[in-house]
Amino acid sequence: MLLTNAKLKVTDNNLMTKIVDLETRIAFLEDTVDSLNQLVYQQTKDIAQYQEALKSMTQHMKQVQSDIEEFKPQDEVPPHY
Repeated sequence: MLLTNAKLKVTDNNLMTKIVDLETRIAFLEDTVDSLNQLVYQQTKDIAQYQEALKSMTQHMKQVQSDIEEFKPQDEVPPHY
């Protein structure tokens, strides 16, 4: 009976060690998930800003292209005439 209790103690100790190890791993994983969530949030904000900038530049380029198409050098009189 004493041997059985000793084995149970060792098993309980091993079980506690495993539980502590699992809790440590879970805490690390939770921290990793939080860090990744923050990174995804920041990247989502950055992408939205880039999309807005791209939209603005596209509109600007369309305006420049329109201005260029309206400008016809052959219609202008040279300054010496």
